[in-house]
Amino acid sequence: MEDHPIVQTITKQIQQLRKHAATNSTYVRTGDVRRVARSINRMAVEVPVDERLDLIEYLYQNSDWHCHLCATHILAESVDEIEPRRLPRIAVFVSSFDTWGKVDDFATSVLHKLLLKDAEAVLPMVRQWNRSSSMWERRLSMVAFTRKAGASGRFTAECLDLAENLLYDPEDLVQKAVGWALKDTMRGDHETVLAYVKELRQRGVSSVITLYAIRDLKGKEREDVLALKPEIRVRKSND
Repeated sequence: MEDHPIVQTITKQIQQLRKHAATNSTYVRTGDVRRVARSINRMAVEVPVDERLDLIEYLYQNSDWHCHLCATHILAESVDEIEPRRLPRIAVFVSSFDTWGKVDDFATSVLHKLLLKDAEAVLPMVRQWNRSSSMWERRLSMVAFTRKAGASGRFTAECLDLAENLLYDPEDLVQKAVGWALKDTMRGDHETVLAYVKELRQRGVSSVITLYAIRDLKGKEREDVLALKPEIRVRKSND
């Protein structure tokens, strides 16, 4: 794959970005890398999908963050050709992620499209990530329900069910992802998610989650949530 024309094009353009950044004592901007990724769109779509997935896997295996961005972009442009039988390959890609940036870029660029296209096939994979030993896969299982996916109103039940499993996750980045998913899913099903967040406040769930979940709320609606305190169980004398 090192000699593949697309790999060579990406490598050459990223090297040019690095040289320019070094000359100007700055850094390679994400927007510039995304432009590199978009520049190979025409070349990528001409490659058969299975060969394209091999190329994407090769780029994901590269430790260079810029290659990851390009791989995710190519994959996002290939979603229409990702049939259920190819989803196991997607799971392999995800297993290599080791930063929140890689996770979130994949979720918002690729996973949302896959969910909206074929939720029945994709949700079992998301549920597996939700119970993974990898904090990155657990985070991904919640970022799956942010932005357009959450606002669609199609995944409220799944979001709340998977959030429930991660309410006491030891990782801050996972808890923040739970809050983010609740916030965006509330945009698609306001009353249901708001009632759940109020319940979480009463259960004493971490404010990392609940405060993130209510970021969109204003005025009295927000004040009413903040006023809720954990319910304290009164101990009976014969307990």
